[in-house]
Formats: sequence, C-alpha cells, structure tokens
Amino acid sequence: MRLKNLLTSVAMIGGLMTGTAMAGTVTFKKIATIPLPCQPGHGDWVAYDPGSKMVYVSLHGGGMAVVDTTNNTVAHNYPSITEPNTMTFDDNYVYETEAEGPGAGKANQIVVIDKSNWQIVDRVDTVGTSPDGTFIDKANGRLYVVMDDDNSIDEYTTGAHPKYIKKIMLMPKSPVAGPDVASLYNGWIYATDDAYVEKVDPNTGKIAAIKDYNLKLTDLGGTKGIFYDPGHNVLWVGTTSKEILIVNPDTLAVEKKLKQTAGADAVQADLGLGIAYSFQGGIPGFDYYSIADQKYLGTVKTGAKKPTHSGDVDPVTHNVYAYAGGDAALDVYAPVQQ
Repeated sequence: MRLKNLLTSVAMIGGLMTGTAMAGTVTFKKIATIPLPCQPGHGDWVAYDPGSKMVYVSLHGGGMAVVDTTNNTVAHNYPSITEPNTMTFDDNYVYETEAEGPGAGKANQIVVIDKSNWQIVDRVDTVGTSPDGTFIDKANGRLYVVMDDDNSIDEYTTGAHPKYIKKIMLMPKSPVAGPDVASLYNGWIYATDDAYVEKVDPNTGKIAAIKDYNLKLTDLGGTKGIFYDPGHNVLWVGTTSKEILIVNPDTLAVEKKLKQTAGADAVQADLGLGIAYSFQGGIPGFDYYSIADQKYLGTVKTGAKKPTHSGDVDPVTHNVYAYAGGDAALDVYAPVQQ
C-alpha cells in the first residue's frame, strides 16, 4: 500500500502532525528518471512549485529547466541563463539568479520568467555580483537575493520588473566562503554565512542574533540550507560537516545534532509526512529523518556517478526530486510503506 494513500484517510485528523507516526516505516522507490538538457556534472538548485506543479532545476554548465511533474518531462529550458544559481517563485513569476561573477561584461542578474506563458520578461542587473540564494516574502511583495561577493542580502520588489530597495549586510565582516542561502520564517530572515547562522530583521536590516558553530570550513562553506519545523519551534540547519543541527530560532543555540552521511547543500521538509531531507554534496544520495522524533532514519543512494547536491519534495504526492549530476538527470522517488 502506498503511504500517500494511507495518509489521505488520516489527513483531516492531525494537521502538521499528519503522518509523523509513519515516518519510521518509510522506504523509497525510484519511480522515474527525467533526462535533463545538460552535460553531466554539478547542478546548483532544485525547487518544487506547488502552484504550477513544476520543478525548476539550475543546470550544470548553464540553463534552467522546467520539469512538468504530471508527465515527468522537461517542458521548458532556458539555455541563455549561462551561470544559474538558485531560483524562487511567487504565484506569477519565477526568479532565477545568473551569476557570472565580478569583471567587465559579466552577467549578474535576476532573470524573471512569466509563468503564464513561460517567457523571460526581464533581466535585472543586480547591485552586487554573484547573486546566489533567493527567497520571497509574498505577503509584502519582496524578493531577497543573497550576494556572494558583497556578503549581503539585497531586497527587491517582486513582479515582472523587480526594483532594488536596499542592502542588508551580513557577518562576519571578512568571510572565508561567504553567504550561501537564506530563508524567511515568522517575519525573520535566517541566513547562513561561513559557519554562522544569523537572524535578521528584514525591516531594519539589523542582526538580532548570530551564532558561530565553529565548523570546519570547506570550499562550499560551513552552514547551508535551513527549514523551520513549527511543531517543535526549531530550525534544521544543514552543514558541510557530517551533522545536521537542530537550532532554537530565538537564541540560535544548538538543541540537538543528527548524523549526515556527508556534507549537505539543501535541506527540505515534508511536514505533512513528517520527513526531513538532507541532499548531500559529498555522496550520490540523500538522508532522511523523522521530524517528530528528530531522528536519522536512513540514506537513499541514487547510484549516480556524482553527488546529488540538491533536491526538493512535493508536499501533496510526497515524491522526492533529487538531482543526479553524473547522469544529467532528475531522479524521482516515492515513499512506500514497508
């Protein structure tokens, strides 16, 4: 019996806790491999969009693919985005960052794609260089872009033609690896930078709390992706070390550490199913965890030749989309009751 079918019968009972009791019995079955229009290698970001039922993928060597999850095919590709980093989206637009870095004639832009016709409608030059992580404040119509070379987060309006508003400076003042990604939870920005997590007021740009976790830095930094678990009021913070941190969102103190098989890049959560995912930068696969028990459950090995690096999950079907870099593909896994 598929686990998602079982969850349908209990979904009205438990809200965010739905399915968490089943997390310990889940295994994963590969149900599709979707070829991507790129060469094998490291791709940067994968994001599932519940509104369009599309998965957006930043491709190795350039381009962003739009994957239609209803038939598991690439519906659109944008090879003109030469150095894609991450993307975010709202109801009407996808915002992909293009980061060629510093230097004359280099493209450092927010590329805006209209979801009504899947056309690029604008390319906005960023104030700084190497735009990376992105996130949206839909309620206030704000787009935030992490700027690797500026050690900052830049704020823009959302819409077809984003306008620059202000720059929010991050710490430390002289980073080794610099900022990576950031997220907005409960009105606060949580940003990762070197081995730090910092809590920032988006209205004032002031840092309300900052914590150095004294991680050994790699070329990819130390602290990585973050998600918020409202059931326990904690943040899960991926790292480039072999541990994922469970952190108090007010003080940023570590409440618990869990095993990671290798360094993570993206961490995602399926709150309905009660499973967290750590997509590994060091292995071809991903770890999965019980959110309710705050417990490591296992590792799914994709069999690809290169690391998975990034992925995301559909919160309705519970399918997991994992980048298979060595195969230039997106692997799709379904959770199954043992």
